[in-house]
Amino acid sequence: MERGRSFDVPESDVGARLDQVVARLLGVSRGYARKLLAAERVLLSGRPGAKGAALRAGDRILVLEFARPEDPPLANPSLDLLIVAEDARWVAIDKPASQATHPLAHTERDTALNAFIARFPEAAGVGEGGLRSGVVHRLDPGTSGVLVFARSDEAWERARAAFREKRVRKRYVARVHGEFKGEREIELALESRGEHVRVVSSGGRLAHSRIRALRTGAESTVEVEMRTGVRHQIRATLAYLGFPIVGDALYGSPTPLSRHLLHAESIAWDEFSARAPLPEGFA
Repeated sequence: MERGRSFDVPESDVGARLDQVVARLLGVSRGYARKLLAAERVLLSGRPGAKGAALRAGDRILVLEFARPEDPPLANPSLDLLIVAEDARWVAIDKPASQATHPLAHTERDTALNAFIARFPEAAGVGEGGLRSGVVHRLDPGTSGVLVFARSDEAWERARAAFREKRVRKRYVARVHGEFKGEREIELALESRGEHVRVVSSGGRLAHSRIRALRTGAESTVEVEMRTGVRHQIRATLAYLGFPIVGDALYGSPTPLSRHLLHAESIAWDEFSARAPLPEGFA
């Protein structure tokens, strides 16, 4: 975090937009300056400034204490961190369904990454850095299971190369509505549209999944192996097939639960593997 600072508006900036001037004064992008303004970290003559405000002679800009985009998230040692596999390069945890993978703002302190940084501070700045320091891949907040972090840039690069080269094997277990039987291999084009991911006939990203029934009934339990890593891939694919995940209201489940019943059970590539058992009461 950086200490607050104040600026008197010079004659040359009279009439300029506040977000443009803040970006230049702080040495950040205009988009990040707008985030600071939206969070009311920038005051214009004593009041929260609007991004499009035109500066006037005599105005004073006060920037309250703020974090830069490259700053790592706040460490939170009070959070539980259930480690299921660890070596000098990577750490795999069993993420609870109630937790996000990483924060979206520096003020957030309850994500898996906040807990990880508290235990492994050497990961600050690793990989993409900033609020994604050490993050190798992601799980949706409602999805539980294996989540991997890297402890060094070299480890992060090796893991990401394994993902790019499709050497990573990921196995998920889901409980779905409907009587799913047998095994299916399916490839769909998926496109993000706001909160949803939809199947499209052209464009989008190819999502390749293998789905196999483990238990069949009015609600079935299925195993899903992901051959690709597209946002909401399993959730959108199962809903498209007519078998939405139980508790997944976003994709059509009528069952009100605090989470959707999707669990990342295992992940493995040449150099690393980890497994997280199904949560109690999942099946």
